[in-house]
Amino acid sequence: MCVSSAVLSSGALLSRVAVNCLVAALVSGSICEIGCAQSVQDSKQSSSSQPQYSESRPAEDWPAFLGPTGNGRSGLQGLVVPWGEQGPRVCWTIDLGEGYCAPSVAKGFAVVFDRVRGKERLRCLKAETGRVVWEKNNLTSYVDMFGYDGGPRSTPIIAGDYVVTYGAAGLLECRSLSNGQLQWKIQVSTDFHVVPNFFGVGASPVVYQQTAGAQRQLIIVQVGGSPSDGLPADPQRLDLVKGLDSGLVAFDVKTGKEVWRTSSELASYSTPVLGDFDGKDRLLAWMRDQLLLVDPESGAVKDSFSWRADELFSVVAASPVVSGDEVLLSETYGGGSVLLGVEGDSFVERRRDPPRSRHRNSLRCHWATPVLHDDCVFGTTGRNSGDALFVCADWRTGELYWKESGLGRSSCVLVDDFLIVLSEFGELLVMKASRDTCEIIYRIDLKDSRTGDALLQPPCWAAPVIAQGYLYLRGAGKLVCIDLIDR
Repeated sequence: MCVSSAVLSSGALLSRVAVNCLVAALVSGSICEIGCAQSVQDSKQSSSSQPQYSESRPAEDWPAFLGPTGNGRSGLQGLVVPWGEQGPRVCWTIDLGEGYCAPSVAKGFAVVFDRVRGKERLRCLKAETGRVVWEKNNLTSYVDMFGYDGGPRSTPIIAGDYVVTYGAAGLLECRSLSNGQLQWKIQVSTDFHVVPNFFGVGASPVVYQQTAGAQRQLIIVQVGGSPSDGLPADPQRLDLVKGLDSGLVAFDVKTGKEVWRTSSELASYSTPVLGDFDGKDRLLAWMRDQLLLVDPESGAVKDSFSWRADELFSVVAASPVVSGDEVLLSETYGGGSVLLGVEGDSFVERRRDPPRSRHRNSLRCHWATPVLHDDCVFGTTGRNSGDALFVCADWRTGELYWKESGLGRSSCVLVDDFLIVLSEFGELLVMKASRDTCEIIYRIDLKDSRTGDALLQPPCWAAPVIAQGYLYLRGAGKLVCIDLIDR
């Protein structure tokens, strides 16, 4: 139970809806051959046009899933809390279609990815005002096999002057950030013979700048390709699917050409994370069955560690969490959490949850990646919305210091020693990031000032985004922008 100070609520919490299956935080086109992208020139736009960026606040961008370092931590300082009686200042809102992914924000632009009827829609907005700069659409026929909506799950990635999207059906596409001009596209699911995962494509791409050889900027994606005859009679029998050399694939951001591919692992919903281990860049990619330690320069797999429940419908979705030479994995279907060390390009197990541990006494993350602060991990444990808990766990031992109910499978980010928490049901909270107690500084159900309706409807499955002093929150059908440093 939390100690609450300066607590506000604009209305009762929305009803707790039990949801038993995962959807991760989380198209047509001509392709010349496997792994080779089709370059497209737009006759209506000059290829020599230069980006026109705007950025009025000298603050940190948030260009990728969970921020610039992929760990859900913001460098913003000077957060003004608690907010007054009227709550934080809502700068703008914009209606959204289907989908579960968060926006990305960089160079004064916010990029939003959703689906409206039979089209996946990518829009570039002015980050401070929400004004639409450009909009592009692609046809999609994706249907979720468990009945969830058909919108994108994977967060769009801003890589310099480009924005890369990875649709639910496997269309990987690169456009100019300034005007939306198509640079290249690859129908990954077709080219690599990908057997559809339970909830479509969910893991977001990762950008890596090579330091050797051609020194290309790479976009690395979980593909999980199979032999061309690998589709089982029952599409849900992923246990019968065999991978084929394209678990991870790296493409040149500028051209879309394949640079390397590696592993026969199938794809998961866990977005890979880059880390520095003994002065060497390494990619941690938690695939369907194994965590891979990969050299992002070449794709060479240095080591692997198996960590997934022995259950057909189990999945892994939270990203690995890195601290120094240690890596934390957490899932909710079976083993829970395990702490690994990285020693000489090898994984060394340092501790794991006891065999009979449950979400009430250990960290068992579903899809929301926990946040590390002062040797504590903050995040949600539990598989279902009705009994999930927001907890603080010890990094080294896994012991829970405190737990708070009623927030469902919530997501959080860290800013200025505070946690900004978005509950699954649309409630916004600010907590002190402390192991001593769950101290809620502020909580509110954001309301439309004209109608009084809740701005954030469930499910709220996308993690909050903080960029240039603004907070971006996605609920069902709407994106809300809040000013965090307005005094």
